[in-house]
Amino acid sequence: MKNVLKKLCMLGLATAMCCSLSACGGGGGTDKDGNVIVQMSIMNSTNENPGWLAMIDAANEVLERNNEKVRIEAEIIMTDSWDQYYTKVTSNILGKIGGTIGRIAESHMPQMVSKNQIADLTDIRDELVATGDYAADAFEGVAVKDGKYYGLPSGTQHMVLYYNKTIFDEYNTAHPDDPVAYPSGDWNNASTFAEIKETAKKLTSGSGAGKKFGLSAGPFLAYAGMYAKNSGGDNIFNEAGECVIASDTFYNVYSWFKDMLITDKSMPSTADTQTLDAMAKFLGGNIAMIIDGVWQIHDVCKYTGDYEIGVAAIPVSEKGNVSYSTTFADRFWAARNSKHPKEDKIALKALMSVEAITALSSKQIGGFPIREDCVDNYLSSIKNTKLAGSVDVIRGGMEHKVSVPYSTYYNIVDQQINQKMATWINGDMTTKAFVDFMDETMKKGMAGKL
Repeated sequence: MKNVLKKLCMLGLATAMCCSLSACGGGGGTDKDGNVIVQMSIMNSTNENPGWLAMIDAANEVLERNNEKVRIEAEIIMTDSWDQYYTKVTSNILGKIGGTIGRIAESHMPQMVSKNQIADLTDIRDELVATGDYAADAFEGVAVKDGKYYGLPSGTQHMVLYYNKTIFDEYNTAHPDDPVAYPSGDWNNASTFAEIKETAKKLTSGSGAGKKFGLSAGPFLAYAGMYAKNSGGDNIFNEAGECVIASDTFYNVYSWFKDMLITDKSMPSTADTQTLDAMAKFLGGNIAMIIDGVWQIHDVCKYTGDYEIGVAAIPVSEKGNVSYSTTFADRFWAARNSKHPKEDKIALKALMSVEAITALSSKQIGGFPIREDCVDNYLSSIKNTKLAGSVDVIRGGMEHKVSVPYSTYYNIVDQQINQKMATWINGDMTTKAFVDFMDETMKKGMAGKL
């Protein structure tokens, strides 16, 4: 309840900020000092907004110092769903209202590029990379088309395994003859699927609303490639670009999920998380381990109370396999039909400044900075939290990254698979049939038949 009240307070604060900064739907134009106001669309993530607003403040200080007649104001779109946010942003672009720059999830970039909704930012990308201060590979991927760059990375975020050390310790005290080990933080010698499954089973107890689960790990398409790579397989597609979901690697991965979701019931199903999501259950001590992103570091540090928390590498199918981590790079964009494209680019360059990135990363928001000279600041901010002992593990994940193969059809494929997932989890569909459905749906997407 305390966590819920805090979030409600933050939601109210965010609403007030939105009305104040964007004049409740007005915004744009110029201010009293003749500065062009560039509105920046951001999603209403109540715990992340302080970081993005700090970034905007720092960028505005850079603009003022450089005597630029441009200022950035936040347009907070009141949703915490990327799909709803994307719909609102694209509607605003078409209507020439709201933000002319903004942030978007990597998964939605292909649609924005293919629909010619956003501006070519190649000149900014080239200027930034030429300094040698930015990780050039972070600009590659879904924001590139025909050699042109339509997005600037706001940071990179990868997956890790968080675990509640307190729950492990309490179990070991109660079961001295059958102890469980903490998951491994070594990305080259990670815990195995079998080890994690057995640990999850032991740490599961109770029933009903108060049940405690051993592990939460979403069997979603975005993470499937990571688990397949950790099993010695391919990331959805092989080197020839062929979909390889219908293979032993994926059958085995989803059998692992089936054992925990359906057989052992050591992993919460969608029904178990309808009223309180998995991360909230982990924060409250009702889930012992959870595989989630580094974007959760802020919440893990802030809301886990007296619990001791550790971070481990993503599990692998067997010893000897290298552990990989799904990595995302959300992007800044600029609207193609903006009335002030020059000022939009000036604003984006300020957001990419060392000052703005430092302001964001100091709050453990936005993931790993794409400027190497800001990484230490990001890691130092974590060293002042309860995750101080896991800094090397967190950084290690960046050296074992695997990207999601996003495309213009990917989100539709993902949605159809998610809709079918409940049928599998409820036991009305075999694991092989579900994996085959995933494969067939991806191939239909590739063929433009969805």
